[in-house]
Amino acid sequence: MMIGTYEHRLDKKGRLVLPSKFRQDLGDLIVASVGVEQCISLYSKNEWEKLLERFQKMPFFRSKSRDFLRVLLATAHELPVDTAGRILLPQILKSHASLDVEVCIIGVGDHLEVWDRDIWDKYRRDVMANLPSIVEGVEWDQ
Repeated sequence: MMIGTYEHRLDKKGRLVLPSKFRQDLGDLIVASVGVEQCISLYSKNEWEKLLERFQKMPFFRSKSRDFLRVLLATAHELPVDTAGRILLPQILKSHASLDVEVCIIGVGDHLEVWDRDIWDKYRRDVMANLPSIVEGVEWDQ
């Protein structure tokens, strides 16, 4: 399970060092795509394939499903992990997440998200300030 928050920096070439804790689970080739919020989602090849199986069950005749699938899949990139544990993030994804140099990599269970550090800090503070009402609104499977 991918959990925790890790502060990193993009190097001058735009490469990101993946936390060593996750490298074995992610493998040598990962899939990166836009995150639902202002972030980049990183998946192992195996987790991406599971996600694609779920997507195939979505009703493509509905415009919201089509819009979501088109954007998510059109922005997806297979990224090789180099021997130093780095990936080169495509510009389209860095722009979506407004990444500069300082980033946070957060574990969200089956994948990682990459956030600009300032944007993540604000998002986290906002969620924490409203956590009781957010928990009230979450539907829990029985």
